[in-house]
Order: sequence, then C-alpha cells, then structure tokens
Amino acid sequence: MKLPVQCQHLLCISILLLLNACGGGGSGGGESGKNNAGIKSTISSSSTAATSQTKPLNPDTKPDPALPTRDSTDWDKARDAARFLAQGSFGVTAKDIDFILSHGKAAWLEQQLSTPLTSQVAHLDERVKFWGFIPVPPSMYYDAATGGEWDRLIAKHDVWWETVIWGSDQLRQRVVLALSQILVVSHAGNGLYARERGFANYTDILARHAFGNYKDLLTDVSLNPIMGIYLSSINNPKADTARDIHPDENYAREVLQLFSIGLEELNIDGSIKRNANGKPIPTFDQHTINEFARVFTGWTFSTNTAFAEGGEFAYWRTPISNVEPMKAFAEFHDSGAKTLLNGQVIPAGQTPQQDLNAAIDNIMAHDNVAPFICKKLIQHLITSNPSPAYIARVATVFNNNGQGIKGDMRAVIKSIYLDQEANTIPLESADYFGKHKETPLVIAGIWRSFKARGTPVKGPNGAWANTIQYLTEDPIEQTFLYSPTVFNFYQTDYSPPGELATRNLVAPELQVFGGAAAVNQANLLANLIYRRHYNDKDRYTDTGQAWGGTSNWNNLPVKALLNLDTEIALATTPSALVDRVNLLLTQGQISAEHSALIVEHISLLQDPLARVYETLFLIAISPEYAIQR
Repeated sequence: MKLPVQCQHLLCISILLLLNACGGGGSGGGESGKNNAGIKSTISSSSTAATSQTKPLNPDTKPDPALPTRDSTDWDKARDAARFLAQGSFGVTAKDIDFILSHGKAAWLEQQLSTPLTSQVAHLDERVKFWGFIPVPPSMYYDAATGGEWDRLIAKHDVWWETVIWGSDQLRQRVVLALSQILVVSHAGNGLYARERGFANYTDILARHAFGNYKDLLTDVSLNPIMGIYLSSINNPKADTARDIHPDENYAREVLQLFSIGLEELNIDGSIKRNANGKPIPTFDQHTINEFARVFTGWTFSTNTAFAEGGEFAYWRTPISNVEPMKAFAEFHDSGAKTLLNGQVIPAGQTPQQDLNAAIDNIMAHDNVAPFICKKLIQHLITSNPSPAYIARVATVFNNNGQGIKGDMRAVIKSIYLDQEANTIPLESADYFGKHKETPLVIAGIWRSFKARGTPVKGPNGAWANTIQYLTEDPIEQTFLYSPTVFNFYQTDYSPPGELATRNLVAPELQVFGGAAAVNQANLLANLIYRRHYNDKDRYTDTGQAWGGTSNWNNLPVKALLNLDTEIALATTPSALVDRVNLLLTQGQISAEHSALIVEHISLLQDPLARVYETLFLIAISPEYAIQR
C-alpha cells in the first residue's frame, strides 16, 4: 500500500531535516525539547483445551545469528521470511528469520499454533503481588492496603507490552490484537474504570479462542462481564410494560452488526448481494434486534445473590466478578418464543443459557459470518484490500475446515497466512497491497527486532523491577483495549480522499493517521531509538521523575532499552549494518539506491553507536516501515 502523498512528503521532510541537522554530529537526540530531526517532541487450539504459560517473561539476551546481506544468495529468501514474520508477529527477529531459512514458514506457523498462550491474568496477579498488593481484593480496590486502581492499570499495561515483546506466542497475540479490534471492549467505556483484571481476562478469552472455534468465542464474549458492562447486557431485565422497562438493545445490535454478520447480505467472496432493483439486501431489521435483545435478558454478575444487586452501585461488584462469566436469574429472563435470523424460532420455556446457546447457533448458521469475519481478519493481519478470491478461499475454510466443522479458527488462521496472496503480492495489486501499521505495531517492531529490555522501575512498596511500558490513553496511538467507540479506532471501510477513494480502495488505519500524526510518530521513534542502547554511557535512565498515581511511581510514557550489540559490531561496515536493519524493520523493502544514501550519511559519523542510532531512525521513519507489505 502507498502512503497518501502528504504523509510521504512529511516523512521525506523528516529525513531531510535529519540529514541537514546531523551531517557530522554524534548520536544526539533528546527525551524532551528537540530531537535530531529538529521537531519538537510531543510525547506525553480448541478453545477449551488451550493451555497457558505462566513462566516469567524475560528479554532475549542470547546472541543473534548473522543475517544475509544484499549481495548474498539468501537475501531474497531472508526477505521472504522477514515479510512472513512481519505479518505474523509483533516484530521481526534475527532468530526467527534464521529458523524459517532452516525449517520453512509452515514449520514456524505450526510451532506458533502449538505454543501455549501467555496468560494476562496470571502475569498481572504476579505483578500486583510483587508490588505488595492483593491480586484479588475482597472488594473494589481504592485504598493503600489493596492497591490503587492506577497502580493496577500501569501493571496491566506493563504485562501486555512484555507479552507482545518477550512472549513466545507471537502469532496468537497478533491474532488477539486483530480480534480485539473486531469484538471491541474498551477501558474508555462507562462503568469500566478500575477493572484491570477483567480486561486482562478478556484478553485471555481472545487468546484462548484465537485458535479455537468462533462459536465458542462468541459464547464466551456474550457472557463476559466486561462486555456486559460495555454494551449494557448485564443487569438487563425482561420487559415490564407497567414500569416502562424494555430490554436493552445495545449488545443485540452489535453482536450482529459488528461481531458476526454485518448489515448487508454477502457472497462468499465478501461482495454485497443485491435484490432485483440493485439494492443491498439487509441482514436484519429492528424486529430482529428486539428479538435478540430478549435473548440477552436476566444476566448479572457472578457474585450477585439477587439480580442487579446494589441499586445505584449495581456495577461495582467484587473484582472476581469482573472475571467470572455472568450468571442468570431466570425470573428476569424473557422465556417467550423468539424469532431470530432467517425466520428461525427458538421455543418458549427455555432457560437463559439455552436461549443464549440457540442464539449463537442461529448467528453461526448465517452465510455472512464466514466472509464478514474472514475479511476483517485478513484486513487486520495481512492487507487492507484483499481480493475477492482471497476472501472466498479463507471463508470456505471457515465454513468447513475439511472435517465438516464451521468456525475452526486454527484452520482459518493457517489459511490466511499460507494463502498465495499473502505470500506473493499479486501484480494487479502491487501498488496498494498491505496495510498501514498501527502505533502498537510500530513500537513493538523496534522493541522486538532489537531485543528490548525493561527499564528499572521502583514500585510503591520500594521493590524494583525491569518493566517495559508504553502507556497512553490517546486514541491516535491506539492503546490496547482503549478504543473510543465499539467501532474500534477506525472503520475497516474507511477510504481517505484521493486516489484510493477514486479506485474504491480502503486504508482503514489512515482514518486516525494524518499529517500531524506522521510528525508525532517520527518524534516518538526518535525517543524510542536515540540513547536507548542498554550500554550507552549517555543512555536515558528515566529516573527521578514521577508520573502521577497514588504511589508516586516513576512512570514516563516510554520505557525500554535496546540491545544493539550486534549492530554496533557491524558499524565498521556500514552497508552490512544498513542491510541488517533494512531486513529486520522493512523486510528489505528499502531499495539499493536508498540504502546507498543511508550508507553515505552514516559513514560521516565516527562513533559506531551514532551510526547505529542514525540507521535505525532513518529506516524507522521511512514509508517502507510505516506500511506492512
């Protein structure tokens, strides 16, 4: 995919500014004030059988293998391996490239599909305990004894970043990121403050089912209390006309519109079905929503002894209830017959669980689920504009994994990644294939490729830990599970004005990435790279500064040190250094001509570490790094 012209110009301007400012300088850079670019910083399995790993997460400290250079016979093979890894992980590593060169992409994929999930709840509990707090307090946590909500929020973000940087279940977590942008919940939702353990558990649900069955995922999401609060299906009673009470329609609408079938009937290739007048055929109407709303009545927190217990404080239950599935009170459930999709009627007199199971079965039986969900997964994982044939091939596997099973996510993910279109860019879509990287992928790509390690953080109990942290609530920077709406940070059918729109193509991530964001991202990358080598005598220490919170923690927005030992060793051979960074960050997309310009520039610098910083930054702010191809 090509960046819009204005974004390409901004990135090119950033490079020119850097070259003009640093022709003979050292590593430079600044945590505040101005960076080297002269721009002011603005940083402020089956579902039930999936096993989890709770061993401590630690950075990679082992030496890296050598990688092929541009003049090597294995250069193109290494590029192909790196491209596959960029699609299937949070960042390309030299060790993974070496593994694929030796064993192949299918072997890496199978290894990842069998890797246990990294449990967010387990690691969050350990981190909270390490800081001296009670992992699961008996009541909501607002006091020093059990740990403030801010402390837990920070710990939860730390654990997620450490998982995607240090965790071995890279493919699973990449699918989790995609699913989190389809089945959306958000810390920013009403009533969801101070529920970090619940959000960690929601992440684990997505991870458990990432290679399980989509039906089981929909079921668990429908019963999850975080989703229940976010889309108001919790404490949702049946109709009582005398008291003017009607079932809440929120979850009923979104489970259809966003989580399963969409608004319009689709063909297997994702194209819209049309009636005799050429109009799209709607998948459901208001009556259907009303009927589904009746299905999702009678559910409340697992610890409640009465429905909607607590009156005006009904949402504030004990923390364990943020994790356990909701439970039903039959007397508050509408047990009448209900007419769902395609005219299917579920009978009267069923239990709340029976009604919910029947509703999920009804949704899964709809022809739209396969093309609707598969297209979204491909867009989040591979390319914003998949061909109809690509969608159809994956959707066919969703409908039948070869053993008559529908919704097998393991088979779907394999189909997405091993498809010919994912592995070889078609000539007809060469100009626009790929996707713009979201901020978490931009950050993680640097941190994983260059073996990030944590920065020492002193906790509220005086204990020190080396943690990775990048905490922001800015929707532009797309903090995990912090979407501003249930429609995610951006819509998957967004097309920016200009050439893409005229060609009926989309670039969803660019809905939140404009000119200012391009400059801000360049500044962010400078702060991620310069003076971050763990052994830099002038490295940032991030000490002596507090960043809010009841416990006066040292929590600046960016925390990570890089291990650049391998790159420093190559600094005396600038072309080899550039080739290595080019391979890791852009999968070798930067041309020989542009690589030569970078080599020419860094050769002016005498300090080896300065050469490494400049190389990383120039390549990181390139359009080739901004776009996953």
